[in-house]
Amino acid sequence: MFDLSRKENKSDQILTLGAIYIIAFVGFLVICWIIAHFFSCIAKCCLRKGSQDNYEPNNFIIFTIPCILVDFILDILFVKLILRHEKEVEQLFLPSLVFLIGPIFINIVFSVVIIIRNVSKEGPDGTNFRNWINRNTGTTAITTVLAGADMTMLNLLTSNFSGFGLRRFNAPFSEKSKELILYGCLVGSFVEDLPQFAIQIIYKLKTGEIKLVPFLLLVTSSIKLLVGMIYRIYKVIHIVHTDSEENESSEPPINV
Repeated sequence: MFDLSRKENKSDQILTLGAIYIIAFVGFLVICWIIAHFFSCIAKCCLRKGSQDNYEPNNFIIFTIPCILVDFILDILFVKLILRHEKEVEQLFLPSLVFLIGPIFINIVFSVVIIIRNVSKEGPDGTNFRNWINRNTGTTAITTVLAGADMTMLNLLTSNFSGFGLRRFNAPFSEKSKELILYGCLVGSFVEDLPQFAIQIIYKLKTGEIKLVPFLLLVTSSIKLLVGMIYRIYKVIHIVHTDSEENESSEPPINV
């Protein structure tokens, strides 16, 4: 009876601590968004009108990057937890490791292919991208490695962060490359996020315990999976619909 009460108290403490961490993280994201929006407003007021560059920022990236990094760190801690402490679920270690390392390798390779595709492109677009990457090789390399956690990180290079037109965040990716990034993210949701989410559910069912890292990971994975898949599916539908309209408008009229 005493052990049961002790376990319940420990579970309550973990849930409370987890809720505090989640609220603090959400507060951090809100503060980051306010700061980014503030600088974006300053940029729009200070930059000359009629500039040839497109300075429209994608400040949504300020939410994406911290969420991806936190989820990735929790994935690593979860695998470490199973390896060191969880004998009753040791059979989950191998699939957890596979669905952690496998997607990292696939994402990095796919990201490198997209970069090389833009570098090797002929014409003015290829020249512009080569000139850009020569000035921002370090930023591109770091972002490509970070894209191993999630290919959404590549969008940082085209985010025009905070609206100041920073050249290192204004990569001239082709529209086709942006579509490939989106499709890569969508595939990642099925080959990485869904299997990892299933493993976390199995872990919870087998242990029946509430621990901080699995609890936080389950919450973040649920949110990331739901929001990420819905957002990416909507974007794919939008691209398909736009391509369909462009094809219809490009067809010559039929003379009757």
